[in-house]
Amino acid sequence: MDKRNIINFLFVSSFPVYGLGTYFSAVHSPAGGYIVSIFPLLLIILFYLIDLLYKNEFRIRLNGYYLFMLVFTLSSIASMFIALGKGLPEASLIQTIAKSVLLFVPFHAFLIMMLYNEKKENMVRLTLISLSVLLFINLAGFFGLGLSNAGHSIEGRLNFPFLDGFYSGASLLAIINLILLHYLKRNWKYPIRFGVLAAYFLLNLVLIFLINSRLSILILGMVMALWVFGAIRMKGIFLLSMFTLPILLTSGIIIYKVLQLPGLSFFLQRVNVEDVTTFNGRAFLWRDAMDWLMNDQRGLFFGNGYKGHYFMGLISDVAKLWNEKEVYHMHLHSTSLETLVCQGVVFFLLFAVLFYLVYAYYKKKSKEGNQEGALLPVVIYLLFIMQVDTFLYLDNLGFILFSLLISKLVIDKKANENQAMKIIKQTELFDYTGTATRKWGAVAIHYNETEKS
Repeated sequence: MDKRNIINFLFVSSFPVYGLGTYFSAVHSPAGGYIVSIFPLLLIILFYLIDLLYKNEFRIRLNGYYLFMLVFTLSSIASMFIALGKGLPEASLIQTIAKSVLLFVPFHAFLIMMLYNEKKENMVRLTLISLSVLLFINLAGFFGLGLSNAGHSIEGRLNFPFLDGFYSGASLLAIINLILLHYLKRNWKYPIRFGVLAAYFLLNLVLIFLINSRLSILILGMVMALWVFGAIRMKGIFLLSMFTLPILLTSGIIIYKVLQLPGLSFFLQRVNVEDVTTFNGRAFLWRDAMDWLMNDQRGLFFGNGYKGHYFMGLISDVAKLWNEKEVYHMHLHSTSLETLVCQGVVFFLLFAVLFYLVYAYYKKKSKEGNQEGALLPVVIYLLFIMQVDTFLYLDNLGFILFSLLISKLVIDKKANENQAMKIIKQTELFDYTGTATRKWGAVAIHYNETEKS
């Protein structure tokens, strides 16, 4: 087993172990669970450091995008310490430190994984395997062991135990299916492979309906439609995703009518006008946050710290409506709004820039027919789901996936090419006699052969 295989094994185990860590965090110790979640990734970093010492060489292979991601991550960590300083009831120093490590480690471990696989197109395949193992242990936990999500679950619906939240299960299934689209297209001429992949794809659709996250289903359906009709790379998708919330808040009735169409109401269930037009009450939270953005604007530029909406009392009206006593447990059901309120416009714009860079990179890879282009539908799904869910906020699974996606961008390929050219020049300095460069050696050989003839 070579070094790359060791790194890849640790990477494949990272998402399943992350899932186990989230369950441990919810049931036993939050800080302990955070460390469990990143244990394979810590091993990747440790292995890399030992390898560097063994090879006795160190080269910086990072471009400016790395600093963008680093600054945003540090701003997220800072927001948690601000909340700790303000006295957030659910926060403690040990928990905040452990959570900060959880935010910091995955991105750097994924960078190392990319470096070891630089000459191999392994990213898509390894990611699919890792997420599939995560799905399998959740199915085994729910159906085999009778476990449920200890942090957030809804009775009568499919609850994956080894995830950070109830609705993350729907996003996990959606992401796996969007990657499977690539392999279904590649294997349609091979009946057995295609049949197995198609069965896996259909099983995931059934599981999504059992979770019954309507927004996840709608976004998945939209992205799949774009892929099927060849419009996955059309212009304007990124800009459209940034206006998802205003569009939803003004089109609830239209969506309700769509959900009443034959077939959809059967699958989506619980379809009534009040529930759909308020998106199960989320619209109240979104409107409160929008009101802060347009009128209140406290901490507009640099945010109000983690759970800033709690300290400012932004959602007290919704807490009363839902009879929620522990308001500090509530969130805005939107990664974008959470980032805006807690980290401010400056760091939200930085996050948006990072996402655009990711979107542009994988769109380019898709146009080139590169295997990494298979992740473009995943990127688009994340763009829309981050507007209506906290799947990408802080330590949630979506942000871990985002860290993986952007890690591919921050490696400076020119640095590697320059190093390679330097090595080539050194090895080509002398010809086989050691008296001339290869270029002049080639001329001499050609002259000698001409003389003989």
